[in-house]
Amino acid sequence: MRSKVATIVTMLLVGPPGCSTTQEETPEKPLLVDVFGRPVEMKEGWSGSTVDTVRVPTSSGQKGWTIVLLALDDVAQAENMLAQVRTTGRLPDAFMMERNGRHVIAVGSYDDPAQRIAQVELQRVRTIEIDGQKPYEHSFLAPPSGELARGSIPEYDLRNARRQYGDKAVYSLQVAVYGREDDQKPTETDLTQFRAAAEKAATGLRQEGELAFYYHGPNRSMVTIGIFGEDDVKVDRGVTTESARLQLARDRHPLNLLNGRTIVEQVRTSTGGKVPRNQASFLVKVPD
Repeated sequence: MRSKVATIVTMLLVGPPGCSTTQEETPEKPLLVDVFGRPVEMKEGWSGSTVDTVRVPTSSGQKGWTIVLLALDDVAQAENMLAQVRTTGRLPDAFMMERNGRHVIAVGSYDDPAQRIAQVELQRVRTIEIDGQKPYEHSFLAPPSGELARGSIPEYDLRNARRQYGDKAVYSLQVAVYGREDDQKPTETDLTQFRAAAEKAATGLRQEGELAFYYHGPNRSMVTIGIFGEDDVKVDRGVTTESARLQLARDRHPLNLLNGRTIVEQVRTSTGGKVPRNQASFLVKVPD
């Protein structure tokens, strides 16, 4: 019986063509899913039969774009979490890799983040529900180690975060800004450099397991991490309480850096004097 169940493949319906033409269009091949619900892309083999081209979590997992679930600094904690993700977490194919000293737990491996199988699997992972919770709703596609941003990546643009994460995307934590360090208006060359630096930084953070975004303003480019909602920041009688998830993000990135350097600001004291202080990271609103 088990062997029979293992051969079952369910057809996943795809949407209709975007427009009609006078010529007959070749229908898009439906995407298949295996018995675990994972997308499986099929192609014709030399014998005319189909072969399964889904990429399994072997050493090839680090060579493609992967779906990052979480990242931890402690290897023992990461190994324990990986075991949980593979069992009760309902992702038996999850694997762990090291990125810049952090231990990233991920699933899947894809040549292109825009390919349909990658996007469908990302959506499936985000919607997995366990005990009434969605533990992977903030998972994201990250590039392989060493691959930098190839121009603008829409998925990393903070302006598109609400489209990806819905109404829960209210805030993100700004951790870096790239711009001129004087009050002069940036040139077009300056802006190009700032934008490239911000996208490179966001890509590097994603490789480390952070849900990072860039945002290009008229004069500067910013880098933020995480997606936070109203439940992550509550104000009661003038006292602000932040969620543990937001506090952990602040612990990892306590400062807002300008071109990679600490911003020193002058803060007025209760006695009217001023003292220097490193500018802390801070929440910004996700654009509508």
